[in-house]
Amino acid sequence: MSLGQDLRFALRLLRRERLLTLVIVATLALAIGASTSVFSVVYEVLLRPLPYPAPEQLVRLYQASPEQDRGWGLSYPALTAWRARVHGLGAVEGMGFQDMTLTGEGPAAPVRTARATAGLLPQLGVRPVLGQLWGAEAEVPGRDRVVLLSHAMWRTQLGSDPRVLGRTLTLDGVPHTVVGVLPADFRFDPAIDLWKPLAPEPATEAVDAGHHFLRGLGRLRPGVSAQAARAEMEQVAKDFVREGGPPGARVEPLHGLLVKGVRTQLWLLAGVVAFVLLVACANVANLLLARATAREREVAVRAALGAGRWQLVRQFLVEGLLLAFAGGGLGLLLAAWGRELLRVLVPPELVSPEGPQLSSHLLLLTAALSLLTCLLAALVPALRAARADGRGTLGDLRGARSTGGGGGLRAALVVVQVSLALVPLVGAGLMLRTLQRLDAAPLGFEPQGVVLAELRLDPERFATERLAPLYEELRAHVQGLPGVRAVGLASTVPLWGRNGFSPILRPGEPMEAAKGREPVNFRAVDGDYLEALRIPLREGRRLGAQDGAGSPPVMLVNEAFVRRYFPHERVLGQQARLALDDESPLREIVGVVGDVRHEGLAEAPVPEVYMPLSQFAMPRMVLAVRSDVEPAALTAMLRAQVQGVVPDLPLLKVRSMPELVDANLERTRALGALFTALAVLGLLLAAVGLYGVLAYSVTQRTRELGIRAALGARQEQLLGLVLRQGLGLAGLGVGVGLLVAGLLARTLGGLVYGVPVLDPVTFGGVPALLLGVALLASWVPARRALRVPPHEALRSET
Repeated sequence: MSLGQDLRFALRLLRRERLLTLVIVATLALAIGASTSVFSVVYEVLLRPLPYPAPEQLVRLYQASPEQDRGWGLSYPALTAWRARVHGLGAVEGMGFQDMTLTGEGPAAPVRTARATAGLLPQLGVRPVLGQLWGAEAEVPGRDRVVLLSHAMWRTQLGSDPRVLGRTLTLDGVPHTVVGVLPADFRFDPAIDLWKPLAPEPATEAVDAGHHFLRGLGRLRPGVSAQAARAEMEQVAKDFVREGGPPGARVEPLHGLLVKGVRTQLWLLAGVVAFVLLVACANVANLLLARATAREREVAVRAALGAGRWQLVRQFLVEGLLLAFAGGGLGLLLAAWGRELLRVLVPPELVSPEGPQLSSHLLLLTAALSLLTCLLAALVPALRAARADGRGTLGDLRGARSTGGGGGLRAALVVVQVSLALVPLVGAGLMLRTLQRLDAAPLGFEPQGVVLAELRLDPERFATERLAPLYEELRAHVQGLPGVRAVGLASTVPLWGRNGFSPILRPGEPMEAAKGREPVNFRAVDGDYLEALRIPLREGRRLGAQDGAGSPPVMLVNEAFVRRYFPHERVLGQQARLALDDESPLREIVGVVGDVRHEGLAEAPVPEVYMPLSQFAMPRMVLAVRSDVEPAALTAMLRAQVQGVVPDLPLLKVRSMPELVDANLERTRALGALFTALAVLGLLLAAVGLYGVLAYSVTQRTRELGIRAALGARQEQLLGLVLRQGLGLAGLGVGVGLLVAGLLARTLGGLVYGVPVLDPVTFGGVPALLLGVALLASWVPARRALRVPPHEALRSET
């Protein structure tokens, strides 16, 4: 028989057995689709090099404290010193961020601006699609008024104007000339709208070694390790100590830094989906093995008529390939959809903004998984077919049913399925328990009904002494809006992603004492901020009108601050100061507030300091409004009030506090949902496999059950006989799976919160669930067999 005949025969068989074909194709599509989407994202994020020239040489640079190895960003003096004196680095570049206001192009709008050294974009191999990059001559104050547009801003705000070069944009009231447009696939930081030259003012940033406002990027010379470059940088950094800079340095590979937050999650997902794929392989192998057993007579006839072993094996492999193509085609569609769901887990710098693409590596991966899965599943029945010799089955031409073989192998496959299915179920259980604990974790504030809006007063337009009165005027206008219950201002709010931090000094301690100390978070707030967020006062008083600019410096601290610095002393009346500079004043602690989870819901509260806005005015503040009005309507009213006080002042970012809380949980929820979906898929596949084996086993034992019934065995006894077989297989699989899950659960240690990795609820509940599913899968075929009268069961084997 030729290959074409094998193909036509296989199509007829698959069409005749529609239900079995549908089950196998659906199993393959789900398993291959899930596997392809996860594996392709793992490749794209963790394994594929960054799209820059010689990406393995790119490193992020930090100044750091050697005692804590904490990254502090980079000061401009450190940048210039490392450029000149560190020979292991072929390039040292830097960039800072600045929110600016765009006017003259419709309503005033906030734009995120990156200020970069001239060599940063060339180092990344960037070539504008329009115009050109700037040179070192632009890194001078007054000559830096040129900008490069991100492709997204050029498209959305300027209508893809091909004549944009030379156009003037007014940023913070200063005209800037457009010199170029960056390509669409440049995703170094997708939040950036504009790029302009870094030209620090000599009187501020350029001479301040303690002002770590830059993100450093370097390129290692060929043959130089990150450790060697770090040693050189630390030697140079010692010169910064007397100027207020930290004496250490850090060097991190750029790719490793970008994927640090998702590496563990993606590898875990890859491991889980591999388990599910193996469950699918075992399931399909079981189904094909049962099908091959039913075709023993056909195979024997073909062998007796002269079919060679290769011909018999080829027939089963052709059928497997057809199933692989059908399952793989559907799996590819599911994979494209699944990649979109996985985007929430991936840093935006590493994925295409256009969404999931059917790239060549995705197609190849789908084809490889399809072929591998089906060939592995079809291999056992194919090898069994190769052993056919035309005897035995043909010896009984009276229609006797062959007892078949392979029962032990099918049982072993069920044990494998159950044990493999238990592992993702345990992972899903731990993630769901984590979400439960995070939802129940005390926030320290009340998010419902709070809308947040970020403001920035341009320091060049407003002197420092004018900031506090302007903010107070804004607060008073907003307080008068209908439905508003409380209005507060703070330099940052919980989960906003920004914090001031500084070590704390006690009275009499010099600045040098701050070296190596863990910093505390600090923020400037007005007197109504605590009321707006409903942060409880534990002791002392709130900040108020008595804490004006000319009043004695004061501050509030949280309970974590008290636990660290005053565990056995009365804290009220104590004094401390921030180690920002030598002129930072001692402040009296006048109150203690409750702990707030500022960094993240899974992060323990850290020591924090609250200072009066009137004594520590900052140009960038967040307006917190507690109101009964819907957020969308309130936002419109806020914009009108802000424009009435300070024309052309945009709201940089507007979020409701519940949205902020949900966004903080987004990645954990997505990971939990993916674990759960994969676990449920594995559970269903294991249940189908167990049901199939038991249904076949009961069919094979129909005569035995009929004899037992004829000899007086009760229905309950016969039912128990079948159930024990199913539960025995499931119990063995659960035991093996628990051992594997216990070993692998430790890798989840960094992802779970408030739950031990060997959580007794999870490790008790998941086996109970699996055994319950096994009981149901065993009970259905048992009840079906027991409905057959004993005389019919006996006649079926005669």
